[in-house]
Amino acid sequence: MKRENYILSLRTGNKGRQDGFTLLELAVATLILMVGIAGVVQLVPASQNSNLSNRLDTTAMVFAQREMDQIINQPLTSATFTDADGRVINLGSQTVTNTLLGNPVIMQGTTPILDFTAAPVAGYNFIFSDPNDLTDPAGANYRMRWAVISTVSAGVVVSKRFIVGCRRSGNANTRLLTPAIVDTLVQK
Repeated sequence: MKRENYILSLRTGNKGRQDGFTLLELAVATLILMVGIAGVVQLVPASQNSNLSNRLDTTAMVFAQREMDQIINQPLTSATFTDADGRVINLGSQTVTNTLLGNPVIMQGTTPILDFTAAPVAGYNFIFSDPNDLTDPAGANYRMRWAVISTVSAGVVVSKRFIVGCRRSGNANTRLLTPAIVDTLVQK
């Protein structure tokens, strides 16, 4: 530092003065930071719930699609078959045409949705446990339901429409989810 500037600094009282935050500025900055952190922390549980819901929906869709794949590989003339897990699956009527057999269906626009609020129809539903689900030590239970509409012409089945739905059963820790629905038409 030059001698003239040093003497000037001594006269004006600026010797060694450092600028910094006051205690009030530090308190305001801390408050703003805490509000930001609190906002982010509130998003974590919502994100975890959304992630769980998406995972359960995806699992239900995989199960519904797996069952549908087995159903559509059966001949149209079959009334039943035994699936890969040993369950007897009804495949609708061989004589009644354009009549829904199985669980009730609700139309949402042009999309059929199986009504899981109604009592399940015997022979057109089953409950199974997913042993790979680690969220429930006993294994998560899924409800599988389906409905069939056969088209019969001159005593011969010419097509069948299968509507298969799967939904995880609710418990105290899991909210009931919208069922995963697969809808397919099989023709000769």
